This record gives sequence, C-alpha cells and structure tokens, in this order.
Amino acid sequence: MIDPHFFTLAPPQMLGDIGARFGCEVTPIGAADEMISAPASLGDSLPGEITFFSDKRRRAGLDTAKATACFTTERLAALVIAKGMVPLVTDNPRAHFARLTQSMASEGGSNLPETQIDPTATIHPSAVIGVGVRVGARSQIGAHCVIDSGVTIGEDCHIHPLVRVSFATLGNHVTIKSSTVIGGAGFGMAEDEDGIFDVPHLGQVIIHNRVQIGSNCCVDRGQLGDTTLCDDVKIDNLVQVGHNVFIDEGAMLAGHAGVSGSCRIGKKALFGGRAA
Repeated sequence: MIDPHFFTLAPPQMLGDIGARFGCEVTPIGAADEMISAPASLGDSLPGEITFFSDKRRRAGLDTAKATACFTTERLAALVIAKGMVPLVTDNPRAHFARLTQSMASEGGSNLPETQIDPTATIHPSAVIGVGVRVGARSQIGAHCVIDSGVTIGEDCHIHPLVRVSFATLGNHVTIKSSTVIGGAGFGMAEDEDGIFDVPHLGQVIIHNRVQIGSNCCVDRGQLGDTTLCDDVKIDNLVQVGHNVFIDEGAMLAGHAGVSGSCRIGKKALFGGRAA
C-alpha cells in the first residue's frame, strides 16, 4: 500500500481510459468502466488496483493477486484471466505499468501527521527537519542532517552528522553513522518507445530495533512495497542495500558488501567484506 505520509495519489482513472492510452483492448464488455485507484505489486494487489505480470518466474505472485487489472503479455494473459483480473495485453508490460505509475502517484505526503519532537530529544541547530516528522525520547540528530517530511524516528536513536533520512520509519535504539542515505530511490529502469526512464519508487524503508548502519551506506526504499531491516541487523561502512530487500534479525554485513534489489537475507546471516 502506498503510504500517504510520503506520497499523493491522483484521482482514480477508468480502466477504459488507461487501455486507450497504451493501446490495450479492455475486455470483457463493461470492464472499461472499472475505476482504478492505485498501482500495486502483483502479490499484494487488491481490488481497484492495477499491476503487471511479465515473467513466469514471478508466477508465485499470482497466488495472492487480487487486482482489478493487470498489464501482461499475450502469452501470459490466460493466467491473468484465471485469477479474475482484466488483462491489458502489451509487448512491454513493465514499462507501461511504470509510465502509468508516474501519472498515478507523486512524491509528497497527502496526509502528514503533526510534527512531534519529544522534549528529551536533541537536534543540532543545523539539522533540517521536515513537516510531520516524529522523533522519540532521548534520540539525537547530528549536525547538517536532513530528516524529510513524514519520517518517524523512535526512542534512543543516534543519527550522526550529514545523514539524510527520507521515506522511512525507524524503531528504537537505531544508530546511523555519518554520510549515509536512507530512503533514496532504487536503481530501476524501464524502456519504451520514448526511451529509457526511471521506474517510480513508491515504497519506504522500515528499520526495526537496535539496527546499526555504518558511514557512507545507501539503503534504498522499495519500488512497490518496502525495504526492511529487522531487529539487530548490523551493517558496516560502505554497504549498498537495494530496493525491496528484506534482511532478517541479527544479520551482519561487512564493508563494501552489496545487496541487489528484492533479495531476501535470513536470520543471523553473515556477509564478509565485498560480498555481493
């Protein structure tokens, strides 16, 4: 689900209008009048949403898919129909879905909470704090940090100087060392007749309790869905964590490790230096 603390959805669109935009026939009769309110990942999709299915390797997502409509290929359309979704058949489902997503959601929260800074928290005067930020008791935010709108930081956290945190929710006792970026857009590209373009990233970063992240690291937010670091994860300096990664409790990643998008790392896994 797209979090209104960080993103704003455009008004719903008729499925017939979406099909016409991308040259996709909408069948059966009457389906064109269906209203589409949001884009969604395949496995997490709900009625009133639209998704895409372009590769049989992602067939597991069909088991829980409930979207009203789905961009797909002619070869895979029968599987989409069997799940009760309206197929929008195209040679380029992923790119068309990404283009539609650009027009359906934009950065900037539509429902920001009130800013809440606990009186025991310490924030350096040079730090930039956005609207609707929440900071828990005894947390510290260092010099020249940027905490973007809608971010939640729990209790007893220590955000060192020159850190940027956006599109993120932090638990308690989290440490983030200098010059690290949390919540930037991941590296996702698509290509259509108009060229190569960035795929929108509409998820966030969820950091649980007692997580430590070293200096000069990047933890990217999810594309659709979230990037998640569970309790007691420890990350060394100069580590890249891509979009939609899930790192389970107690895993440790040494310096220069790199984790590409959508990987899942189990409990107490150990990554040595430069592991990929």
